[in-house]
Amino acid sequence: MSEDEEDYMSDKFLAGLQDVRPSLVQDRGKKRAIKVQAKQQEHHKRQRETAAATSNLNNERLQQDLNKPLAADNKGFQLLAKMGYKAGSGLGKQADARLEPIGITIKNDRGGLGREAAIAELAAKRQELRRAHLLHRAGIDSSEEISTEAYRKRAMLKAEERKLQYDIRRCQQTCESLDVAADVQEPDLEFFWQPKPKEKEESGSEAEQDLPEEDEELPKEEQYSASEQLELLTGYLRTAYSFCYWCGTRYDSGEDLETNCPGLTRDDH
Repeated sequence: MSEDEEDYMSDKFLAGLQDVRPSLVQDRGKKRAIKVQAKQQEHHKRQRETAAATSNLNNERLQQDLNKPLAADNKGFQLLAKMGYKAGSGLGKQADARLEPIGITIKNDRGGLGREAAIAELAAKRQELRRAHLLHRAGIDSSEEISTEAYRKRAMLKAEERKLQYDIRRCQQTCESLDVAADVQEPDLEFFWQPKPKEKEESGSEAEQDLPEEDEELPKEEQYSASEQLELLTGYLRTAYSFCYWCGTRYDSGEDLETNCPGLTRDDH
């Protein structure tokens, strides 16, 4: 057997086993030390419980004593009486300045004196950070003073804008589908169809020569707001195809549309 290998029957091996498995300790001295340590821990636990109960009892007694008026034989009362104090009157130049003594707040925990103030400050800071995050998410500069009503109004406007964009995309899909089925090659207005990715411009002098000279500077199409685009799209679908976007129905004719469709807007439906 090599020197590096340990004999499993040796004292060294058994000593290591005792360190790993305390329940298997056979030494009486070690067993007694373990029992003594367990008793000490239990004794300290009982001491802490007794101290806590005694502290609560003392605090109750202190509060009861503080609520009682000073007796006439009290040293402090006698000193005040020599200086002109009368029972039931206030202290100071003004007789009614303070009739009740300053209250005492008894501290039962072991936290520092400034811990409660630190916790309150932390809660206020967290509230401020949460408000800043909400303002940033809504696209509002946190340095600007804004009321709750104004914040709600902006949030409603953003939600309405998202709803308009959704309705516009749906109308564009419907308009393009109906136009293609009717063999329409180009939309009447550019935004009537969903935008296509721009193709790469042809290079070469021949492609440049094919372009007419008057098309070099085309007037830009008039810009419309989202609500105006939606109004134009829904009106075009009603007139051209007797289709009501809000009903989600293509009627048989314009007369059928006017008879059975509740109206022109979302609110009418």
